[in-house]
Amino acid sequence: MKKILAIISVSVLAWGCHFLDENMNTHYSGEDIFGSEAALEAYVTGCYQAYAISGFYGGHNNEWFSPGSALTHWGLTGSQLSDGQKRYISSLNLTQYSRHPNNIDVFKFKYAAIYKCNKLIAELPASPVDQTYKNEIEAEGRFIRAMNYFDIVRRWGNAPLHLEPPTSIDGTSLPREKFWVIYKQILEDLTFAENNGRDYDRQRGIAGLGSGRVCKTAATAQKALVYLTIGTLLAHDGPNDNFWVCSNEEVYAGFAEAGITSARDAFEKALSCAKQVMPETSTDSPYRLAATYAQLFRWTDPEDWQLRERIFVITSTNEQGASQLATWSLPGGYNNTTANVNNSRIRPSRWLFQKWCDAYGGELGSGATANIYIKCGDPRMDAALIYNSYIGPNGAVRTCYPASDCITVYDRTKSMPYFKKYYDPSFDGSVAGYADFYEMRLAEVYLIAAEAAANLCSTPGDAYGQEAIGYVNILLERARHKEDGTPTVEPRDWEVAAIPDKDALIEKIFWERAFEMIGEQHDWFDTHRMGATWLSQHVTIPANAFLALPEQVTKNANGSSSFRSGYYGEPMHGDNNIYPVDPAEVRKGLLCAFPNDELVYNPSLSLADQNPSEIFWE
Repeated sequence: MKKILAIISVSVLAWGCHFLDENMNTHYSGEDIFGSEAALEAYVTGCYQAYAISGFYGGHNNEWFSPGSALTHWGLTGSQLSDGQKRYISSLNLTQYSRHPNNIDVFKFKYAAIYKCNKLIAELPASPVDQTYKNEIEAEGRFIRAMNYFDIVRRWGNAPLHLEPPTSIDGTSLPREKFWVIYKQILEDLTFAENNGRDYDRQRGIAGLGSGRVCKTAATAQKALVYLTIGTLLAHDGPNDNFWVCSNEEVYAGFAEAGITSARDAFEKALSCAKQVMPETSTDSPYRLAATYAQLFRWTDPEDWQLRERIFVITSTNEQGASQLATWSLPGGYNNTTANVNNSRIRPSRWLFQKWCDAYGGELGSGATANIYIKCGDPRMDAALIYNSYIGPNGAVRTCYPASDCITVYDRTKSMPYFKKYYDPSFDGSVAGYADFYEMRLAEVYLIAAEAAANLCSTPGDAYGQEAIGYVNILLERARHKEDGTPTVEPRDWEVAAIPDKDALIEKIFWERAFEMIGEQHDWFDTHRMGATWLSQHVTIPANAFLALPEQVTKNANGSSSFRSGYYGEPMHGDNNIYPVDPAEVRKGLLCAFPNDELVYNPSLSLADQNPSEIFWE
């Protein structure tokens, strides 16, 4: 099945502990722990492990982070919380508050992973291993450090920037650095990885594709996403529209230090990087799209873990893995798997389901479902979601949204579809399973290129606009094939004449990202980088309007509750607690509150260093 590195068991030195808790009186020299190529391989594998167990993408954090996108929803009921609904309300406010347990834990584990990378980079010069080999290892360490900081800066904005392992207690406590300085460091680390990392074949020969370790082209792909993120931040720099409170002049001057002069410059760089990764635009690209979308989430054949679409993957097995996405997203007892109390905590929203069906050949139901879509013409939906009905424990058929008897029922086992991507037939209800997590796959690079080109166009019909549509159509052509290769009509290619203007093209690409990568944990970052006004107009206002439709507000059979009241209104947390729509309120959710524990225990910070009130929801 997967190739698991034998050295993984000795790879973790700082795994799972806060870098502030390290014993600063203990010093290891490069000769002690980096004295051979095997030791270097072990340690850098530990850097990947530290990243994977941070709880960020492995599953635990997603219970409360993804629902803050308004595209994913919490699958349980508000009454089951033990903290006065605050964690749930923070998700409805698109963020996490300062004392939120997951907010604190992710901060802590992210910096523990960064400490491990910094330790590797600092000790490598003393290693007797060949310099070229050391550069390859450092490239991977810098790549993982960059990815940790990319998560941090998108989530909290300004944050401490640790680039060396502390040698004293004073070195463990740093003030918050400006977000553009962090972005500059991310790009520098990725450029080093791009220039010094192993090529695809060499990495495959040493580590194996099943290891999840990256080649140098992965750094180029991630640079494309970083540039795209910066571009969208700068493109939505209107008054009170983005998360910063300093002047735009200061922000632009800061990004100029990183070689980015404008939003357009960032989009041009994003498109340039993406073109170096897509096989249609680069003969040197080692990546290829999987033959069908369903193959990406099949998890049964050895080739499923060797696909050339995999750019950066967090691996998981029943023996060695940190992913909880299977248990946190699948229905209990799915296909006779062992029931687990953690199941179905994160679910795709009804609104996103209906929007996907509406975009690509949705089929309306009859009777109670006459006004809603019950299925989609896009074959990707069957690979990505569990809906209508499924086989539960003991082979029993169970129904779920949007089956006719599940429309108004307020019942966590029926009220929403489920994610299917993290199910593999060997899954037995444990916290792992063999379904990997795609941190980045090639399909995303096409969407990055499309969005960058769309932002560079004047109209959908000009050269950049047609280029953007062309990249999306490559994915749609693949999407039209079922797992067995059978072609379908939907999703149809996009046509220039059907897209009225540049803004409509950008929005279509946003939703195509949501459909193609549903459940892959991009949604919070994608909604939040677009600015408060865009997020309000295109996400929270229409999401709230959807919740006012009859499907959502009709009481269930005994008249006690509806989906709308049960998940968003009384009696749990007040009838008006739906998503904020005023851009000034939405803006408070563009970042998560800075963790209270760090403000209290970091002597370089104080409670006064919390985000300003205009961008801070407590």
